[in-house]
Amino acid sequence: MKLQIFSLIALFLPLQADNRDDAYAQRKQWYNSIARHEQAYPQWRTVCDIPPDLWCDSFDAAQRCGVLHQCEQFRRSRRTIKLTLIYEALCPYCQRFIINHLGNLYHQFRGQIELELVPWGNSRLLRDGTIKCNHGEVECDANRLHGCVLDTVKVKHALPFIICFERALVGSTVEAAFQHCSGFIRHHYRTIRRCFESERGIQLQHKAAHRTMSVRPNPIVEVPYILINDYSPNTDTNNLNVFALQHLLKKWLRSIKYRF
Repeated sequence: MKLQIFSLIALFLPLQADNRDDAYAQRKQWYNSIARHEQAYPQWRTVCDIPPDLWCDSFDAAQRCGVLHQCEQFRRSRRTIKLTLIYEALCPYCQRFIINHLGNLYHQFRGQIELELVPWGNSRLLRDGTIKCNHGEVECDANRLHGCVLDTVKVKHALPFIICFERALVGSTVEAAFQHCSGFIRHHYRTIRRCFESERGIQLQHKAAHRTMSVRPNPIVEVPYILINDYSPNTDTNNLNVFALQHLLKKWLRSIKYRF
């Protein structure tokens, strides 16, 4: 009962403060009092019955679930949200996501997120150094071309080419799709062509393989797959629901921008 009274008082503290910072300081002081009270009387400790996805939504939720310090660290970091898309060029689901959603997602949050593209997916690096791709040699060539484009130009310039290429590749060849979309990388065409036809393209694929196989804590088992700030969620929460992803990005970016 005493703990509930403390909590109610803390909720109304912002109404008594002169500004947001004062309200924050007062509320933090009261919750520190609650924490000391909980240590003295464990039987009155608040139970965290809030789903983890909501723990940093408010000061109250963070305090209630014992993650106030962690939520504050995330907010103060001011770190750009980094999205890493791991994909393979001929995977139908990857193509669908890239063609229909990736461009809009990038432009919606442009300047607020960092986008990394890794063209490897479920390809395999064999012991003799050769590469075996999930959808055959054509996919190996397409992945290698993507790697060269991403190595030569910034992702904001590479993305229009990759979207165009993935659309043109359906029912076509790598060379035909390359030529069809070359206008997007016209100033770098020769450099990309040299990379694609040389050992450099293979080296970049080895780099993409290492990037894919070194993700933690959950291994990549299906694509397309998205890492959040280099963290790999489990597959149950990585189904690339575009609307859910947009909602989460808005939520995370708002958390970084504003204090409780």
